Amino acid sequence: MSEETEKNRDLVLRIEAAWESGDLDALDGFFAPDVVSHAAVPRLPRGLPGWKLAHRQMLAAVPDRRVSIEDVIADGDKVAVRARLTGTNRAGLPWANVPPNGRPIDMDYISIYRIEDGKVVECWAINDMSSLVDQIGADADLVRRRVIRQGWPFLGDG
Repeated sequence: MSEETEKNRDLVLRIEAAWESGDLDALDGFFAPDVVSHAAVPRLPRGLPGWKLAHRQMLAAVPDRRVSIEDVIADGDKVAVRARLTGTNRAGLPWANVPPNGRPIDMDYISIYRIEDGKVVECWAINDMSSLVDQIGADADLVRRRVIRQGWPFLGDG
């Protein structure tokens, strides 16, 4: 692995550690101000501010949230992470119209980061949303309709 690829891999591992520990301020130094997201959450701000908000919402809903890194693959300016998120729906997930119900969550996701000059400039993310919707007991049709029209509630409005 080249030195640049190794540095990129280490940067992504620091990013994942910051998300896991909740040190969201540390993330500011890891992302370019104009980072491009190919997985933006509807109705949330673009880029890092939106990701932080989504993270806070998920942490409020699933306070015992844990992420385990299953794989890290680095090649040049791109680093892919396959991870597993587990936890319990303790405070409800308003975006899916689901109240607190104590149901366990176990969801896989993949994030791909593109790095330039030591900063993430582009990011893609794919998660097993259908599994999450099923696990939390959400109305899959409601979630599908919200995805299609990008009608996700903002910070818990219905």
